[in-house]
Amino acid sequence: MVFSSNIFLFLFLPLFLALYYLVGERWRSAVIVLGSYLFYAWWRPDFLFLFVAVTYWNYWFGMRIKHELDRKRKKVAFRWLTLGVVGNLLTLGYFKYANFGADVLADLLNSVGVDSFTLETIILPLGISFYIFQAISYIVDIYRKQAEPTRNFIDFAAYIALFPQLIAGPIVRYKLIDLQLKKREHSMELFSLGASRFMLGFIKKVLIADSLAPMNILFVTESDPQMVDAWFGLIASVIQLYFDFSGYSDMAIGLGLMMGFRFPENFNQPYISKSITEFWQRWHMTLAEFLRDYVYFPLVRRRIAGPIVALGVTMVLSGFWHGASSAYILWGAFFGVAIMIERALRIATKVTTPFNLWRVIITCFLLTLNMPLFLTGDLDQSLKIYGGLFGFNGVGNMDSYIYGTSIMTISFVGVSLIWLGIAERINVKFYANGQNTYFMQHVGGFSTLLLWVGFSLALTRLAANSFSPFLYFQF
Repeated sequence: MVFSSNIFLFLFLPLFLALYYLVGERWRSAVIVLGSYLFYAWWRPDFLFLFVAVTYWNYWFGMRIKHELDRKRKKVAFRWLTLGVVGNLLTLGYFKYANFGADVLADLLNSVGVDSFTLETIILPLGISFYIFQAISYIVDIYRKQAEPTRNFIDFAAYIALFPQLIAGPIVRYKLIDLQLKKREHSMELFSLGASRFMLGFIKKVLIADSLAPMNILFVTESDPQMVDAWFGLIASVIQLYFDFSGYSDMAIGLGLMMGFRFPENFNQPYISKSITEFWQRWHMTLAEFLRDYVYFPLVRRRIAGPIVALGVTMVLSGFWHGASSAYILWGAFFGVAIMIERALRIATKVTTPFNLWRVIITCFLLTLNMPLFLTGDLDQSLKIYGGLFGFNGVGNMDSYIYGTSIMTISFVGVSLIWLGIAERINVKFYANGQNTYFMQHVGGFSTLLLWVGFSLALTRLAANSFSPFLYFQF
């Protein structure tokens, strides 16, 4: 089940919210668990068993680690932590990387004349990359004494299973939400804020991202794109990715607010970044923070690697987390090299650095140039696209987009650019940092009308298509 589907909007969500608010406060975690399990099992009920097993595994290890820490046996606690993390990573590794590893091994065997073998395709469970990371953060934070384990299994299961951010984030760390699981605010003001945030994300996903999707399909599948076609398709695909993923994050944050939860922000106008380093402070921020706190800092503080090597390892792992292919690894390695160069040149990398148009243009150009690796996930296809970008296949005339889509579809590139330049500021100004009162006092009239008109148009589009998957579900 996905947010941008008729069954979620008109059946699941109304019934869930009605039951959630009808029961007493002590039963709401149980309602979250049951609703989230139904939400998750809608796609593949059999994977629900894996999901529950991962939940119990980390709940038990959290209690075990806490028990040993209370007895002043930190080394024993560390062994339990290691076992718990390894179990999580093996689970993720099997489902996400076993096929990739088997293919690499088969190629190596072929190169020395040994008969190859094939491994049956392993289906990737939805959201496993996200809920495994959340589970790891739970037991690590307990070991670091940054969080107290819950003795209420239902509360912990609700944390892992929270359906708003279960499939594609934001990655919510337990220490940020443990008190909210016990007691949180419920009010009409907060619910209204959440509903408006959900509507904003729905517009970004269904009305804008999905309108750009046909151009992304043409771009990714074009065998030998020409220069104009390649650049236009690449820019449209990069914009689509942003509106698709940030739209999901907006909807997740909005749903959380409707239930009284405050999730961390996941995007902060990434395409106005003035450096590659700053981009990672603005794009998929919860993943960047996770990698910083659980990969980069431990490597440096334990003197396993120096800052430069640790940075490279972290960014390569970021690429590998997104997908099991050499293209994703190279995509992550690009960021590592770029950030190293920025550090060596002492380029200002803070979000608060004064705006500089030329630096924004250069940063966006470099980011866009790296994106064929991410968008295709295939090195050979990416090389063909690069051939088109640099004019090796001719200049081109955009015929494939003009005749393969529609003028309306192409016009949404302009709509999205206007949004990025102007309307996206609404998201930062009205929603960031939990400025609920500010939003209620200042958003009304024309802004509210635009929100409802956009939401109505998005519903009309959804009614025609009935289903709209998110790009990040494949990760």
